[in-house]
Amino acid sequence: MNIKSRKSLAFSLVLVIVLVFTSIFAYAVEKIDKYDGSELSATCFSEDKMQLNAAIGVNDSDEDYEFKLFGIIPIGKARKSKENKVVKLGGYPIGIAINTQGLYVTSKVSVVTKDGAICPVEECDIRNGDILVEIDGQNVNNVDHIQDLIDGKEQITITIKRDEQIKSFTITPALDALSGKNKLGLLLQDQIEGIGTMTYTDSENFYALGHAIKDMNGKDISASGGSIYNANISGYVRGQRGRAGELNGSFITLSKSLGNITANNNFGLYGKLNEKCGGQEVILGGKSDAHPGSAYIYTTINGTEPQKYEIQIIKTNNQNSPSEKSMVLRVTDKRLLDTTGGIVQGMSGSPIVQDGVLIGSVTHVFTSDPTKGYGLYIDWMKP
Repeated sequence: MNIKSRKSLAFSLVLVIVLVFTSIFAYAVEKIDKYDGSELSATCFSEDKMQLNAAIGVNDSDEDYEFKLFGIIPIGKARKSKENKVVKLGGYPIGIAINTQGLYVTSKVSVVTKDGAICPVEECDIRNGDILVEIDGQNVNNVDHIQDLIDGKEQITITIKRDEQIKSFTITPALDALSGKNKLGLLLQDQIEGIGTMTYTDSENFYALGHAIKDMNGKDISASGGSIYNANISGYVRGQRGRAGELNGSFITLSKSLGNITANNNFGLYGKLNEKCGGQEVILGGKSDAHPGSAYIYTTINGTEPQKYEIQIIKTNNQNSPSEKSMVLRVTDKRLLDTTGGIVQGMSGSPIVQDGVLIGSVTHVFTSDPTKGYGLYIDWMKP
């Protein structure tokens, strides 16, 4: 065979290899592009992935993913993002008591006086969710402090904060006929309380919820600290299409707190632990560990101990910076479907574990379909 023939044969062989690789790569891209998170099952995805890995020689055991054509010719590497940090898995309920920056207005109320029922703030533009921040120019952060500021006064000026707006009103307190004390005619809270789920803890810190704490009007709460406590789930309201269900639970703020809240942002609730928490150990993963397929959530629908429930991750979104709705989930575990109907309020923060690695937390439920919801990549759960 002359040199020209050998060169022609070598060129043909290289051309065949390139065409084969291009076809395999196109097949892989087509599989990814066509996936819309609705029809592809975990079994199909796993089989397709194994076939593709066998064809291009993906080595899952090394620190990097190494790609080899036909398992022989190196064609590239992709870095795994999996951390080796081991943390304690949550899934158990926590009671949350957040201190507001001022006093949270729950509602207007009437005061029973000797002249009948009177509401001193009836004509004032004060709404549920507003924050009472001052009385006669003095900051108010405690309900018990109010009485000292209004007793014996015929008129006072109260200052209300709504979002970024500040409003002041001059009112005449009403003298309560039963107690003989002045009243504002406002039902107020110095803490916002609720039930959520712990996601994970390390040796010093806790991470929970996966979304911001909101008030009854759906507004983010301006927190100035607070605490978390052990909680007990006593029941639930089953989720239905068009209406989200919820967990019913209780906790005691007079008991010793598990930890102190230091941050509350769009991606979770964070703080310092007062004592080490229990829970099974798990590797703290990342968004690159998440993929469509079978996974598990750990959550509590009765008592204090979390249970493991199977789900399907039906879509993972490419997010290079913190963002909500990282994953779309579907509950497949018959036990959870037969009880709560799927995801309900109070499950926010339930850890998502896939392939033995903590990859995220449950954050929202689809009101149109309680079997589905959103998850947040664990990467974004940082203060």
